[in-house]
Amino acid sequence: MNPVSRLGLLVNFTRPHAHEGLAILLAAARDAGIMLFAPPETAAMSSGVQPCFPEDFVKQGVQGVISLGGDGSFLAASHLLAGTSLPLIGFNIGHLGYLTAVNEEGFAKALQSLATGRYTLEARTTITATVQKANGECFACPDALNDVVLSRAEGGRTIAVCLELNTSPVARWICDGVILATPTGSTAYSLSAGGPVVLPDARVLTVNVIAPHTLSARPLVIPEQTRVVLRVDSERSMASVDVDGVSQTTLVRGDALSLALSPRPVRMLLPEQSNPYLPLSRKLHWGEAFQR
Repeated sequence: MNPVSRLGLLVNFTRPHAHEGLAILLAAARDAGIMLFAPPETAAMSSGVQPCFPEDFVKQGVQGVISLGGDGSFLAASHLLAGTSLPLIGFNIGHLGYLTAVNEEGFAKALQSLATGRYTLEARTTITATVQKANGECFACPDALNDVVLSRAEGGRTIAVCLELNTSPVARWICDGVILATPTGSTAYSLSAGGPVVLPDARVLTVNVIAPHTLSARPLVIPEQTRVVLRVDSERSMASVDVDGVSQTTLVRGDALSLALSPRPVRMLLPEQSNPYLPLSRKLHWGEAFQR
């Protein structure tokens, strides 16, 4: 791969120890000979960083973007950079994440890998979601890297959700909601709701029911080219639509949420490592023997 010499930088300063993590990152970038570009407010407090708004990263020859924070910061960065060809790499502050698998002691090694061309580029599946209101109104949500969730509105009662796959009716559940997750998002909300772990390069999506009022409801693993429709079928209930944890709108009976594979994947920069499954093994405590 081509050596990386220019990287954008997005920092989540609301995270504890963000300034300490930034200092470690700046030193590692200098040692690796990588020039950093960041929004003016970040550049003003970072020696040697060039001020640049994210929308101008491409014009400045930036080859990728570092998200410094946690998994939520990475998701926010993926939305901010949507529509660009810039790949992302997640540097973590605090607890080890799935998307931000490079922690502080690994900053220098990761940047050296990028600077010497020892990395891979990986395209991660995203989901496009469209809301169709009963009154004819229709609008698109941002693409989801992790998941799209249809769930009962805060404080509301359970909802009835009808599932269609490629226009064929499949199920009607009384539940707290339904999660449609990408392979990347299989280790997020879907996992906590009992869904399967799906490796990032698998060409599938998962449909997972939240707190169903039946023992027969089970997660579905479907080909990622499948078109999914979720319809609200509750008389007096309201459902919320969330994309990567951010609320988009609410639905009532007669409204529908259409979901499909997006033509706009999120590209990720992955530094060379001996065991690509190490972050998953560490996070899920699958055994000390694999942590090498």
